[in-house]
Amino acid sequence: MILGIYGYQDSGKTVMVEKLVSALVKRGYEVASVKHSPHRMSADCEGKDTWRHWKAGSDPVVFSSEAETAIFRHAKLPADKITSIINSEFHPDVIIMEGFKEGDFPKVAIGRVPPRKGTIMIDPKPGKLLEYVENEVAVERTLAQLPCLDCGKCGLDCKSLARAIVEGKRKVADCAELSDIRVEIRVNGRSVPTGRFVSDIVDSTIRGMLGSLKGYEPKGTVEIRLEKGTKAPKRVHRK
Repeated sequence: MILGIYGYQDSGKTVMVEKLVSALVKRGYEVASVKHSPHRMSADCEGKDTWRHWKAGSDPVVFSSEAETAIFRHAKLPADKITSIINSEFHPDVIIMEGFKEGDFPKVAIGRVPPRKGTIMIDPKPGKLLEYVENEVAVERTLAQLPCLDCGKCGLDCKSLARAIVEGKRKVADCAELSDIRVEIRVNGRSVPTGRFVSDIVDSTIRGMLGSLKGYEPKGTVEIRLEKGTKAPKRVHRK
């Protein structure tokens, strides 16, 4: 899940993030966090080798050592792009966005700050916030088992069904479109919902086409990626 924590400077945002991250990690969750600054500043330093790489035209620039790996992208990225990169590369259970007041994800306000859209708590106790996050992670994990068609055949949309399952009121088997075959389709990084019928058709069609190819294993996992060709970007030299 993604959670934003925002507030004025010195309101205690980072302290709350520290407590939440520590508690989640102790309970076995994988956590990623992002720190937003309202100021025009860079973690890269003028004159350093990475900065010189960037001035020569490289972007992004990666610093790699025995201790850490840092990726410098010298441009502002929207919150949804940042979380998309983190999710696709690292697959954490929770992403905490400190300082982000905007974005399509639940947020927690710290201190006397005007509530922003999506705010679900104001100055919560760490334990209460931890309970909320754990519950939302459980809902997301359950939702990942459902086709996300929102067909309504169970009487609920998929997220409501997932929440009811977590609460012990329903079962995964209550989903009428749940297939025994796992088929995942993504277009431009976004998952396309598939039900029982589509999953069966895609599985049988693709496996039928691959049946005559050398190296194909009937019981193996099949991955197919289709990409539209794009023109190479022009190099930009910085002065």
